[in-house]
Amino acid sequence: MSQPDTIWYTRCGVPTTSGVAQHYRWLHQEFARSGIAVESIRASDDPAVRLSHFDHNVANSFREGGNVPPLWARGNGQDTVLVGITWIDEEQLIFVRDDSPIRSVDQLRGARLAIPQRGGQVVDVGRAQDLRGLLTALQIAGIGRDEVTFVDLTNERAPDLREAANASLSHWTSAVAQSLLDGTSDAIYAKGAFSATLIERHGFRPILDINEQADPILRVNAGTPRPVTVSGELARNHPEIVARYLAVLQKTAAWALTHPAEVVRAIAAETGATEAAVKRGFGPRLHERFSVALSPLYVQGLRHQKDFLVQEGFITDFDFDSWIDERPLTLAADLVDAVTLDEAAPAAAA
Repeated sequence: MSQPDTIWYTRCGVPTTSGVAQHYRWLHQEFARSGIAVESIRASDDPAVRLSHFDHNVANSFREGGNVPPLWARGNGQDTVLVGITWIDEEQLIFVRDDSPIRSVDQLRGARLAIPQRGGQVVDVGRAQDLRGLLTALQIAGIGRDEVTFVDLTNERAPDLREAANASLSHWTSAVAQSLLDGTSDAIYAKGAFSATLIERHGFRPILDINEQADPILRVNAGTPRPVTVSGELARNHPEIVARYLAVLQKTAAWALTHPAEVVRAIAAETGATEAAVKRGFGPRLHERFSVALSPLYVQGLRHQKDFLVQEGFITDFDFDSWIDERPLTLAADLVDAVTLDEAAPAAAA
């Protein structure tokens, strides 16, 4: 079967190996050698193409980022394959206003906790993310979910998937922050560079950082771990293309180990945050976290997230083990040395 002349990629506005690789145009350079164009789903003018960031409808496409959409898409029967996982821990904070009498997470009993709620044709990532973060906080404090009040913040506005939309806080993060500012909630959840931005903008006070928990499963949420998925047909018919894509990611991860400043700069562009917010939100070892793997812990964490989303009604259950294909990542190990990263190449605009 002849190789495709175009492959597509999408990544979330968070630290991803794909994001760093596309920022420096290394994915594009690698496949240009074989006459294959690399196109961004989120840069498309076609809304139906951009929607593939959630439902993986575009053929010959790769996705790396938050785990809720790919789990949702697979639960809906989409033909995708899980070929790798990254695990980049991030600050996950429970915030109160600075003038709040709540000083610690065990004082949340009886509190109003804000969670966004959005309608539409795709899974509600913001609600899944904030609900899990808040429930984890309650679990740590030994508080039952029936001992707090969840405040639903309805937002019918469709998510803006265009790459330029990274330049500002997401709709759900902004709405949740506003609920704390205007006093309709007592505590909220925020993560990563967004959490640092909320401190910078509003002076919110954290009462818990979930990322400080020693048990990695307690740190699992929509952003941790992050799956790398690919169209099933591409994986079956052209495993060498999938392996080359993963080889670029692994070479990028190796490069990142010795280029911490450049990594922060790329992630600031990817997230629309300041470099200071990136450093705070993802910590001083961010540059060490970009390797793609299918380790037992990574798989366990993602499976745990799938089970949570099923239990809470966000997705339909599916056979998780049959979703995993380890072969492309194994093939990629033999291709990494042949990948050349042009560090002089101009970075992407967004």
